Amino acid sequence: MRAPLILGRRAADPTEGPRPLPEHRYDPAVGANVVPDGRLLVHAAAPDLVADYTQTQDQSGWHTDD
Repeated sequence: MRAPLILGRRAADPTEGPRPLPEHRYDPAVGANVVPDGRLLVHAAAPDLVADYTQTQDQSGWHTDD
């Protein structure tokens, strides 16, 4: 026998969500993404966040979601 659907209980909010990178832009003079204070994004953000981001980046420097 299948368990009945209980309406009225709310599922827990997900603990994992999209992890945003700090504000950054591509600087063609440097050839890398930089944060507003001039540091490289790879030094300003957590390494696993940068790895997730750079997997979707084209060689032209533009993020595919942009």
